[in-house]
Amino acid sequence: MSQGIWEDEYLLALVERTGAPACVADASDSGIALVTGLDTNGRRWQAWLNLDNAAALLVEEPEDVDDVSLWSATPEFVAAVGAKHAELDAELPTDAAGALAWASVAGVQKAAQQSRIKELLRARETFVEELFDALLDELGFPEATQASSQP
Repeated sequence: MSQGIWEDEYLLALVERTGAPACVADASDSGIALVTGLDTNGRRWQAWLNLDNAAALLVEEPEDVDDVSLWSATPEFVAAVGAKHAELDAELPTDAAGALAWASVAGVQKAAQQSRIKELLRARETFVEELFDALLDELGFPEATQASSQP
């Protein structure tokens, strides 16, 4: 794998190669991320981090818009983003349940609460990487350790 665009098939390849569940956050400019988890049974879950940014990114622009920068300053854009945000928010119970099921298959010992996972998925942070870390922590994954440079 190289730096650049994360391809969905990389996650499947990682799970197949390691024989363990895996999770990735595909972050964009530290402001938004799509988190995807896949377990060894092929069950997948996804959730957006920083929903406000995700809604603005995912909103469909009208066909008659010539200049997106002008449209993004209109009340119609604000309404469209609000509708998309509501749509994403409605998916959070399913997203949180998927994250918890994935963590259970991954063998973590902590009993995370679905309400806390939903709270994290609704949270806003300047750096989305901090939300991803908090999500993994809440799901019960141990903190990463630095490899020793000694033989």
